[in-house]
Amino acid sequence: MWNNLMRRWLEMATWWLPREENDTTHAPRQAAEPADSRAEAPAPAEAPVADTPASDDLTEIRGIGPAMQRRLTGLGIYSRADLAAADPETLTERLKADRAVVSQAQVAAWIDSAGH
Repeated sequence: MWNNLMRRWLEMATWWLPREENDTTHAPRQAAEPADSRAEAPAPAEAPVADTPASDDLTEIRGIGPAMQRRLTGLGIYSRADLAAADPETLTERLKADRAVVSQAQVAAWIDSAGH
């Protein structure tokens, strides 16, 4: 129980720090060693084609942070179009079932922002 409380407290205390998507630890990041200037740089890999446009980052919507985006993703909402198509009442109930502290008005504002 204490581990869970401490983990959640650390998540709340450090919400503003950038994290890698798969980073589940709270260990400090180590700086990368500088590359040897004499070494030849590898050829840039071709960027993978994304299924959704870059503008589908839900954290760009006011009130949605990385933690809420993870919750929404867990509920099957991956893009702005998914969020815009959601029912505010149902989504609020599902988020509250996941122990999120949200109001139906807040969720409705997210849905409205996603539609624009």
